[in-house]
Order: sequence, then structure tokens, then C-alpha cells
Amino acid sequence: MPNAHDKIQEAHLQTTTHAESADHFTRDQSRLQRIIAQMPAGLVETDLHGRITLVNPRWCEMIGYCEAELQTKTIWDLTAPDSLAATHATVAALVAGADHAQIEKHYLRKDGTQLQASSSVNALRDASGQFLGISAIVVDISARLETEARLRETESRLRQILDHTNSLIGVLAPDGTLIEANLPALELAGLSRDDVIGRKFWDCFWWSHDPAEIERLKAAVADAAGGEVQRYDALVRIREDERLAIDFSLSPVLDDHGRVSFLVPSAFDISARKRSEERLAFAMREVNHRSKNLLAVVQSMVRQMQPADVADFVRDFGGRLRALSACQDLLVHSPSEKLDLETLIRAQLAHFDTDVAQRLQLHGPALDVTPEAAQSLGMAIYELATNAAKYGALRGPGGRVNVTWQISGEAPYRLQLYWQETAGPSVTAPQRRGFGSVVLEDMLAMALSAQTEIRFQQTGLEWWLDGPLDQIAAR
Repeated sequence: MPNAHDKIQEAHLQTTTHAESADHFTRDQSRLQRIIAQMPAGLVETDLHGRITLVNPRWCEMIGYCEAELQTKTIWDLTAPDSLAATHATVAALVAGADHAQIEKHYLRKDGTQLQASSSVNALRDASGQFLGISAIVVDISARLETEARLRETESRLRQILDHTNSLIGVLAPDGTLIEANLPALELAGLSRDDVIGRKFWDCFWWSHDPAEIERLKAAVADAAGGEVQRYDALVRIREDERLAIDFSLSPVLDDHGRVSFLVPSAFDISARKRSEERLAFAMREVNHRSKNLLAVVQSMVRQMQPADVADFVRDFGGRLRALSACQDLLVHSPSEKLDLETLIRAQLAHFDTDVAQRLQLHGPALDVTPEAAQSLGMAIYELATNAAKYGALRGPGGRVNVTWQISGEAPYRLQLYWQETAGPSVTAPQRRGFGSVVLEDMLAMALSAQTEIRFQQTGLEWWLDGPLDQIAAR
């Protein structure tokens, strides 16, 4: 049997063990309180009725109440109306047996403002599993939500800008996968985002019409993914299987480490520029063609004139060059590359004084003639007018000139042009055939496949032209 000394020793040992256990418990409690007090997140616990039983300083700071005030309230008192239903559903799930739940909700601060928070909620239970309340770790997410809202606003504003620009803009991954496309690019081809997003750019509707364009685009994407800006003219497909000429570029976008993170394809409609280039090329060809024709006419003019006097040659040659120049001026200033016949006739008589213009009568339907026909007819009218001023009806004050034209009423249609001088001096056929006769007969017959006739009447000179309309009239 233990003696009295042993009993004393045992009692002392038990007392020491209890004291050490109590000391450890006190230290643990103190450590836990310090951790709770220093937590960056809010901590709140409730009983099974939702009454607040424990809070930490961070929660008091977040919600605006002191600890004593909070212990007089329930979790429902601090929940904003728009979050009550979700909070009730979360607590009901915990009561029913769930151990944990996550909820984003609005809390009501003391000053009436709302706290946007994410709550990680755990069920408190006793040893038998009976529900005792909840414990929640609450994190203020106002800044995060505000940042997300600003990002959404920025993205929305950027999309509005991109969707209302005249450019065609997209975003590609470095491997050529299409990530984004703006509205003009989609609408131009009658596409939706689902038709193209996530596909290789060259497989999309815009490019898939032409193997050559596909290969060129693949090469451009590869070079742009290597950091080189690409730009070239391309032909893409749009609605109704039509083609659109674009000025296309691919720009690499680098991250903070200098790596290509994505590519930005952009394009501008250059159809108007292409049409202008085509018109310019056509105009240059036309200028070249007309220049050759003019030189041929001038050479023919020099050969046929056979001047007897240098002064007469210079005068007559200069006048004929002016006649050609007047015709060319009208063509240059005509936007439609054709001339009205009446305007052409009046232009060849413009070097006369106003009295002569008043003695000229023109009658005929509106008719546009081709540049080639305008040149030949212009020279003919000039020769007739010059001859009338030297020898015929325009030599004296009383003479008149009537010019009439008509189109035959049955196909194949023909143009009949008639020059008639009256009240002038008596005229006779010239002794020799000059350049004027060559123009009025041979040149028109060759250039317009026309038939001509000159009559020297006592009342004045008469001249007829009868030619196929399809070689004279502009379409």
C-alpha cells in the first residue's frame, strides 16, 4: 500500500499537470484571439437563430458597428434586402446538413451604405452533429467588383468604338486563330461572331474563296507572329459572293517581355482608289491613242496642204491646229468622254465674231458623238466655216449658214448632216483640189465610213454627209 509520502507526491503531480494544462489552454486561447483580431478578413459567428455571438475587429471596421452593437443584432439585420433570399437559402442548406457554402451578397453598414462581400460560411455543430449556428469569413470585394465594372465599361466602350469605325478590325492569336472581329467586318460579309470566332483566319468566309489569298495570308500571319508588321492590297469576299479590294495590314502586339501576344488585322476599303487607278490607266491609254491619232492627222495635214507661200501655210496650218485644239479642249473637259454635236459645231465657229454667230442657224436632235467622230466632224466644220469666210456666205454681211442634221427612222440608223450657205456670193468649184476637199471627202469617208457630197450652187455652197450612226454616236 502506498504510504502517506507517495500519496502526497501523486497529489502534487496531479496538481502540476492540471496547472500546466490550464496554462496551455490559456496560451492557446490567447493565440487564437490574437489571430482572430489580426485577420485581414472579417469574422462573424451566430447562434442557430442568426444572433451574432462573435465578431473580430476587422468585421467591426467593415460594417461600421462596434462589437457591443453587433452583439445586439442578427445576421438578417445586416443583410441588404436584395440579398435576403440568397442568404436564407444558404443558411437552410447548412441546417439541412451542408458543411460549407460560398455566397456573394450585400451587407448594410451603419451609415446606410452597402458592403459588397464574399462570405465563406461554415456550419457550427456540437459533437452529436446538432446545428448550433454559422461561422463566416467575410472579404470585402467592392474594389474587385468596381474594377470588373470598369473593365466591362472599358470593353464596352472599346467595342462601341470598334463597331462604329469605318475600318475592318479583328484580333488574332499568334497561330492565326480569330479571337475577335468588329461589327463592320461581320456585317460586310453577312456573318455572325459564331461563324468565325475560334476559326483560323484563312478558313473564314472573307478569305476562303481564293487559294492564293489564303497562302499569302498564312505567310503574313507567320511573319507578323515573328514581330514584323505586314501590309498589302488584298481581295476579300463579301455578301452576295462579291469581291472587295482592301488595304490590309497585320500588326503584332507585344507583352511586357517583348513576346508577341496577339495580332491585330485591320483593313480599309480601297475600291474607290482601285477604280481611280483603273480610270487613270484607261485615260493614259486613251491619251496615248489620241496623241498618235493627232500626230497622224497633223502629218497628213502637212503632206496634203502643199502651200505655195510660206506665210499662207503658217496661217492656214495654225488655224487648223487651233481647230484640233478646240476639239481636244472639249473632250478633256467632258466628264463622259463624249461631245454634244451642237456644242462641237459652235466651238469650231468660236473664232469668228459675234455677227457671224448670229448668222448661223443649227437644227437637229440632241446627239452625243464619240471622240474619234468629234475630231473628224470638227475638222470638217472648220474647213467649211473657213471656206465660207473666205469665199462664201460668211464673207459678206448678208450671208447665212444653216446646219441641220437628222437620224434616219429605220435600222440600221444613219446620221444625215447638211451644211447650206445662202445669200452669199456666187461660188464655183475650185481649180485644184485642196486640203479642205481632202477633209470633207476622203478623211470622213475613211474615218466614219460616211458618204459625202459638195455642190457649188449659185446661191452658195452645199455639203451633205450620210454615215452609219453606230460609228458616230457615243453609247
